[in-house]
Amino acid sequence: MKMKTIYVVMGSAIALITASGSAFAETGSATAEVTAMPPALTVQEIQAYQMQIERAPGATMPAGAINLKQWSSNGILKDPAESVIPGCLKVAGDVDKAVAVTMTGFSTLVAPGGAEITFLGGAGEPKFEVATSAVDCTDAVAGTFSPTTLAGTPVNATTSATGELYLAWRYQDPTSAAAGYMNMSAWEEAAFTGTVDITVDYQ
Repeated sequence: MKMKTIYVVMGSAIALITASGSAFAETGSATAEVTAMPPALTVQEIQAYQMQIERAPGATMPAGAINLKQWSSNGILKDPAESVIPGCLKVAGDVDKAVAVTMTGFSTLVAPGGAEITFLGGAGEPKFEVATSAVDCTDAVAGTFSPTTLAGTPVNATTSATGELYLAWRYQDPTSAAAGYMNMSAWEEAAFTGTVDITVDYQ
C-alpha cells in the first residue's frame, strides 16, 4: 500500500512540471531594415578663417577687455575686419544635387595664454555670411555672401556635375555688428583659435 501511494504522488509531480514548462514557450518577431541612400556627403576644410588684430606702434594696450567695435581707441592700428580672409570648405557628394547649409555651433576663440575672443550683444553669439561655388574656393570667396545665424534659415546651393561644392564663410561684421561683435578678454599677442560647426544636408 505504501509503494502504490508513492507512485501516484510522483506521477502528479511530473505532470505539473511538464505543464509549467510548456507555458513559457512564446513566438516573437525580429525586424530587418535595408536603407537605400544617395552618396554620402563629405566635408573637408581647405582654408581656415583668418583675421589680424594689429597693435599700433608704441600703443599701450588696455589692462582689461578690449571691445573690437572700439578698436581705434583701444590701441589697434586699423579695423581688423579689413584683414579678414574667409574660411573655405569643400563638400563632396551626389552630382547636381540640391543641398542646404546650416551653421549649427561655434566655440570661443582662445589664445595659448588664456585670453579669449567672445561675441557680445544679443544672444552672445556670432552671425555669419556664406557664399558657395561649384568651381573652387577662390570663386566662392569672390561671390555674393548671404547672411545667416546659428540654426537659422539654411543657405541653399547645388553640387556640381562632379558632385563638388565649395563653401566660403566668415563672421558677419565682427567689429561693427549691433549684436555678435568681437570682444577680447585681454590683449595677448598670439593666435586665437576656435571652431564653427557647419551642417550640409541633401534637400
